[in-house]
Amino acid sequence: FFPTMAPNDLTRTAADTAPSPTCDDVVVSRVFLIRHGDRFDYANDHWAPAAKRFGCLTSDPPLSALGHRQAKETADYLAKTISERNDTTVNLNTAISKIMVSPYLRVIQTACPTSDAFDIPLCIEGGLSEAHATPGDVLPSPRDRFAYFPQVDPTY
Repeated sequence: FFPTMAPNDLTRTAADTAPSPTCDDVVVSRVFLIRHGDRFDYANDHWAPAAKRFGCLTSDPPLSALGHRQAKETADYLAKTISERNDTTVNLNTAISKIMVSPYLRVIQTACPTSDAFDIPLCIEGGLSEAHATPGDVLPSPRDRFAYFPQVDPTY
């Protein structure tokens, strides 16, 4: 029993009495989901049999020429879009804080131009792989990928 409180006061919480947040207090997160570019094996029927013959991992094909163009166009589009929405005093790398990629080669290749454009390393996250095709220990580790893709953060 609270004799000095009105009935509506019993249901108030600390959030109800806290001052309203200002625009500076609100954190807005934006997530860009980007699918990998065109696969080399889809564009070139001869690749998978040849890769298999040479002992390559056929489930991890590279990008086709079209896929590389798509990756570059995506990076250019993101840079343009983000710079148009930000104040000109804001660096592009403050607009994107992390680039997460699955461990597949085609995904890393797709993300490299964006990594270069924003000067942000790639973080390889196994949990971003397709559920039915989780690579496990079959694909190269982030440290191994770093040898060919210096954009990869081998410590993530």
